[in-house]
Amino acid sequence: MRSELRKETRKLFRKMMATVFPEYHEDKGQIVPQGRYVWTHQHPSGIWLHILLINSSKYDKFTIEAAWDFDGKLPGSLPGVDDIFDRPRLFRVNFIWSGKDYWWPLVLRPEEYECALLYKDDPIEQCLPLVAPAVWDAGEKLKDHLIPVFEKIVQMHGEKQV
Repeated sequence: MRSELRKETRKLFRKMMATVFPEYHEDKGQIVPQGRYVWTHQHPSGIWLHILLINSSKYDKFTIEAAWDFDGKLPGSLPGVDDIFDRPRLFRVNFIWSGKDYWWPLVLRPEEYECALLYKDDPIEQCLPLVAPAVWDAGEKLKDHLIPVFEKIVQMHGEKQV
């Protein structure tokens, strides 16, 4: 992702998280690869819940991952979402609603972008306005699809039910 888009995406994602999920705080203590940003919430039940912004290192797009655990440290990732309720793990959130690995494109013609190896980068000033709608769409998807999953995980594995 080009640096201007990466900065704007992180800035607006941070704003969205503070507005929509104020109980989550940016967790700079997690060890994650460059381009990944973690927000963490310790639920009163003892379960730790994480939401991760993943900026592509090569393309102008981002995706979201989530995780849960008992100690505040991100667990390892596993493909798919088949057993997300069984044990702590990191997973791509978009599999919950789409069944596939979805990325929010920050380009003018996403259909062409996905297919063409030689896609010429759109001018940055035309891509920047695409960031806010994509980030807020991601926030809606998290609220509608991830939060119910987290609630079920807390219900199944939490110690101090609230």
